[in-house]
Amino acid sequence: MSKHSSHTWVVDVIEDGAASIEVDGRTVMPIPAWMLPEGVKEGDVMSVTHDRGEGKSVLLIETDPAAKKKALDRSAKQVSRKSKTDRGGDIQL
Repeated sequence: MSKHSSHTWVVDVIEDGAASIEVDGRTVMPIPAWMLPEGVKEGDVMSVTHDRGEGKSVLLIETDPAAKKKALDRSAKQVSRKSKTDRGGDIQL
């Protein structure tokens, strides 16, 4: 009997042959950079499917440009939201 799952990975950083990957918005884990599709860069979003059965485990890792655009748009919206009374500058503690 095979088990199937889907995940979203976001590349945080790639250096020294390893990549830090945010998995499903919850945890960050290191993986070997050779596991990533060619051309993947920091900030890229990937769609990952995992099929696991007796004696084998198969990962399909694909870049997801639409999910990356959606994440960037959401981030830009959060950054642009600021209080009407916020003039910027130093924070008073």
